[in-house]
Amino acid sequence: MSALPTTPVSLLTQLRENAGNAAWQNSWRRFLELYHEPIGVVARAIFAKHTGKTAVPESFVEDITAGVVADFFKKDFAEYDRAKGRLRTYLRFLINARVVDFLRKENFLSDKNTDEINDRLFTPPETPAEAAAFEGTLAAALAEDLRGQIPHRQFEIFEMVKLKNISPEQVAAEFGVTRSVVDNDVYKAMTKLREIAQRPEYRDEYYAK
Repeated sequence: MSALPTTPVSLLTQLRENAGNAAWQNSWRRFLELYHEPIGVVARAIFAKHTGKTAVPESFVEDITAGVVADFFKKDFAEYDRAKGRLRTYLRFLINARVVDFLRKENFLSDKNTDEINDRLFTPPETPAEAAAFEGTLAAALAEDLRGQIPHRQFEIFEMVKLKNISPEQVAAEFGVTRSVVDNDVYKAMTKLREIAQRPEYRDEYYAK
């Protein structure tokens, strides 16, 4: 697959089911694990865009990441409407607003670039590094969704062949099966992966502009 959608297929539904139980709590843990890195990448990129500085304090990145996740959990998630755009776009909007607020508070901005970002609703275009981070998050999300929907051995074989680039012959030897068994398990896993990717939660996220 050359390109992938950008939101876990069942994660948003799980987040909305606020039952306070273990499954709901696990969904927020999963969200933080999946989106921690791309939120940090976006924060760094927007900081550099607004200040012209390439050295971004890690304490700043961690503060922005924690703030975005906390606010998304408390309020902003209730305002997110998937029909109006992609989650990654919404998250970039939230991150940009918080970065701008931080920079103003800490007097990082000159009069010139303060004027340039006077409208905190404007979000700079996505950089290649940001896109790569979100795609990495997507790959992890898709793999996790696939893991829960196919037999354990089938996923392990798929993971070794397709994600770790181990030769089918080596995988067959490790599992004590024939090459045809490995090929069949990989085929079934890929078929299921394509099915997952075609669900509305994924398809809408991928094709939305």
